[in-house]
Amino acid sequence: MSAISRAPALRALLWLAAIWCAVLAVILTPMHWIDVPAPRLIELASFTPLGTPFALVSLLLAVLLLVADRSRRVAASGLTTAVAAILALHVWWLAPLYVGHRPVTTGDGLTVFSQNFEYGDVTDLAQLVRAQHVDVLVLTDIGSERIAEVLKTDIPSLLPYSIGTRPDQTISSVIFSRFPMDHLGSGSHSTHADTVRLHTPSLGEVTLVAVHPQPPYTARWRIDYRALTAYLRVAVPQPASQPTVIAGDFNATTDNVPFRHLLDLGFTDALTDTRGGFQPTWPDSSARRYFGVPVPRLVTIDHILTSAQLAASRFTTVHVRGSDHSGIVAHLASRVN
Repeated sequence: MSAISRAPALRALLWLAAIWCAVLAVILTPMHWIDVPAPRLIELASFTPLGTPFALVSLLLAVLLLVADRSRRVAASGLTTAVAAILALHVWWLAPLYVGHRPVTTGDGLTVFSQNFEYGDVTDLAQLVRAQHVDVLVLTDIGSERIAEVLKTDIPSLLPYSIGTRPDQTISSVIFSRFPMDHLGSGSHSTHADTVRLHTPSLGEVTLVAVHPQPPYTARWRIDYRALTAYLRVAVPQPASQPTVIAGDFNATTDNVPFRHLLDLGFTDALTDTRGGFQPTWPDSSARRYFGVPVPRLVTIDHILTSAQLAASRFTTVHVRGSDHSGIVAHLASRVN
């Protein structure tokens, strides 16, 4: 501490770092509450959890300066109080991912694997389907050439029922299932949503909706979310009594207000159910590199949601070589009230 007290340049550097981290945390904090209109601000809201480490670093530096810089003790005290309050908010928002009651489930259930498959190795995908004992595979952002590659693997033999694999099935996603299923319909183009009914041995009939709204950097993201919310009100009018799974690349996090509006319809995020912690899904480090350095996964934009009758007992992210999204796998079963 005495070394810091005797080194004005070091104190100035610590102040600069503490203030910059505090500013970044302050910028990110209100994004959790505000339904921001601009595409870049929508993207910024997805990064709200990064306010936690910024606030923590600022708090630690502020406490250090409070002790070491007696000439600015009032300023250091004010900074400490402010960033402590911001840090408490972020911890409160992240806490449900780590602590709280985990729902009790019963029965065999089913395992759902959701993957944005614009890019990625089909062999890796097939190996994961086998290794994770997948019952339902949801592939979003997949074109006809990619579908043809998937059909050449053993996925069709593992999951013999499919929707969206034939040229006459013009739907947004592709769904493979171990169990028989019926295509109930798709929303308008703006919804990017496709609904099927699964006939499962342990859960009975389960409605599954595969979704993939446009990315937030496009002007259509907000239009897609309004359309998707309206579509789910019609496709799943009674989620409290209708076992339902919604899976896909939502291009949104729980810090985006329109995504939380979907949860308010009566759905729970499987990651929260399992208290699985912060598990970002994009960008997958295998696909994005800058100056040869892989970019870490930063945001959780892929989700599996369930209605009240179902709960997740297991949730994990998986890596498909070459994909810019991590896949997500959840084991779902009947929720014990």
